[in-house]
Amino acid sequence: MDQSAFAIFAAIVTSIVLEAAPFLLLGSLLSSVIAVYVGDDALARLGQKSLPAQIGLGLFAGLLLPTCECGVVPVTRRLIKKGVPAGAAIPFMLAAPVVNPVSLAATWVAFQGDLSMVAGRVALVVLPAAALGWALGSINGPDLLRPTLDMAHDAHAEGCGCGCGHDHAGERKHPGLAQGLLDVLRGTGREFLDMGLFLIVGACAAGLFKVFLPQEWLTLVSANLWLAVPAMMLLAVLMSICSEADAFVAASLSMFPRPALLAFLALGPMLDLKLIPALASVFQRRVALVLILAPAVGVYMLAMSLGLAGVFK
Repeated sequence: MDQSAFAIFAAIVTSIVLEAAPFLLLGSLLSSVIAVYVGDDALARLGQKSLPAQIGLGLFAGLLLPTCECGVVPVTRRLIKKGVPAGAAIPFMLAAPVVNPVSLAATWVAFQGDLSMVAGRVALVVLPAAALGWALGSINGPDLLRPTLDMAHDAHAEGCGCGCGHDHAGERKHPGLAQGLLDVLRGTGREFLDMGLFLIVGACAAGLFKVFLPQEWLTLVSANLWLAVPAMMLLAVLMSICSEADAFVAASLSMFPRPALLAFLALGPMLDLKLIPALASVFQRRVALVLILAPAVGVYMLAMSLGLAGVFK
């Protein structure tokens, strides 16, 4: 391996990790604080509203209850079992990893204050999330879940091992100050280390693409919108990077058109290698299939529409 190429690769990886790590740590800390002191009861107390109101509250709850994608499916399952309607729970599950202050701030910093990228990412997540909330909102919440797995899943939820720092059990009491602080620190450390691994893998992949991938291949894919968008969507699923750090990886792949980068930023938090088995194990087969395919189709259509319309150059 050429030493100069390796030096460039190492510099790219180091730069991405160092830029993204503070946001990943902040997101891990905030997520653990919410899990320890707030939990999901705030959303569970929303009560029955009209379907449009349910969808809006579900999307807005992502701002108040930031949840990483590694733990959002068990949290959503528990919300549904507590009586939160599907019209609120489904949009919350899909949008919360992106529509939260840490992810939004990370996207803004990664793209050097470009608010159009922040707004575009939100739009490409919120629109499919709202559409699925509308489509599934009329279904009774418990009917979405796999009933045969309830007891086994509840037993497993106590120690799910996802490293997200969330308490996936049912009811819990608020801990004292000292115990709560210890729980927050433990949860923060687990989530940061777990998601940090995916960040490093993603940074390495971005470095490999920029340094070692034949330039003619990269030019062929990145110069063709019809290839660039699905390529970046596939990359988002395979990399499985936390939504609080993926913007820095996307920003490093600046040779791709903006619609393709937005597709990467929108699809990853809704569908990656961590989420697919979680969705399949928690939801009914047909519902899981819809939750897997619909976001991919929606993001593709929206990203291609933006690109073909010339909204993002």
